[in-house]
Amino acid sequence: MIAAIILVLAGLYCLARGVMDLRAKRWVWGVLGIIAGIAIMAAPIPTQSVSVDLPTAQGGK
Repeated sequence: MIAAIILVLAGLYCLARGVMDLRAKRWVWGVLGIIAGIAIMAAPIPTQSVSVDLPTAQGGK
């Protein structure tokens, strides 16, 4: 869970930095920042899944 939050924050930072660089007319850095932000946000986040098997109900008497 904490890894997902860190990745989202890093992606948002890259996107914001890219927009700031584009506004300052640093075209290459701006485009690279936006691409990096999109790549980080689109990366799959591994999760652990837990499977619980419940017993089935038995027929009545």
